[in-house]
Amino acid sequence: MKKRSTTPSILVGDIGGTRTRLSLYDGRGKTLLLEAVLPSREHATFDEIALRFLSSASHPHPTVAVLGVAGPIRDRVATVTNLPWKLDERQLARKLSIPEVVLANDLAVAAAGCLHLPAEVALALDDRKPTPKGNHMAVIAAGTGLGEARLVWDGSKHLVLPTEGGHTDFAPRTPLEIELWHYLSNRFPDHVSYERVLSGDGLGALYDFFASRGGREPRAIARKLEQGDRNAAIAELGLARAYRPATRAVDLFASIYGAEAGNLALKELALGGVFVAGNIARHIVPARRELFLEGFRKKGRFSALMSTIPVVVVTDPLVGVRGALAMARDLIAAREGASPQPKRAVKKTVKKAAKKKRSG
Repeated sequence: MKKRSTTPSILVGDIGGTRTRLSLYDGRGKTLLLEAVLPSREHATFDEIALRFLSSASHPHPTVAVLGVAGPIRDRVATVTNLPWKLDERQLARKLSIPEVVLANDLAVAAAGCLHLPAEVALALDDRKPTPKGNHMAVIAAGTGLGEARLVWDGSKHLVLPTEGGHTDFAPRTPLEIELWHYLSNRFPDHVSYERVLSGDGLGALYDFFASRGGREPRAIARKLEQGDRNAAIAELGLARAYRPATRAVDLFASIYGAEAGNLALKELALGGVFVAGNIARHIVPARRELFLEGFRKKGRFSALMSTIPVVVVTDPLVGVRGALAMARDLIAAREGASPQPKRAVKKTVKKAAKKKRSG
């Protein structure tokens, strides 16, 4: 039997409506020991995934876990927005036999990761680089849901604060978008939010809107959309300008995404920069940067100010892992009475990020 290492380890996780990623690192957070990416909806609870993952490790049990959760967290309990899961820090610590478990909003974790990005995974849309020191910043990410988070400068460091701003009301800007709102209100009579437009099946909804205004869908297009990931197929067709409804859907998606990123920048006065993360950003935003930036900057009397705010696309799919590791290292440093590394929030900040809830 393989002998287990005696070096402490760190568990970090990214719990989303589609996939759950778990990673086990050494106690310094430098070396990846074990990793798994599992489909969330195929498991009844997070405990089921975590216990199976930990039991497969030939390494010591972790002493701390930081788990990013796609949903609000209140009183140390997280509700996953697009899954019937509830996670409780205290229960998880007991069930997983981990002394310290911290649940943090997934965008708060990603935001923490944005503070530690190497230059090669940060694509500036207009060649302006973020200016973190002395400025607030913001993070937005469209995926299964639409996440938004704040990086608030407190005079010496950034405090990471989650929001649920993706659930704010979708605000049409043009006659076409007013028509889109009416179309979506029939599909989602409870609430038409930015998340309904920009995440999950949002791109598919935009495609359906434009397809309903045109002629009959060609059989070849219908077959392509029936195979595999429908949204990915629409994005491929739209980016290649291979089918007009898909092209218009991608273009409008980029414009509305830019507009909401600009709304976030205004609400947070994020003069230091806005980070755009998530799989959709990596594929669509750079290809439609002009439309995105036009939507971002077109804010009437504040258009000139908006043109000075850096916008950066995060091309690193593991930015959340970076953030979770930074948080975990701060927890360990605080527990051991050491000073955290520069630019990292102390334990109090991590707890704030884990507990604060902003719903829209």
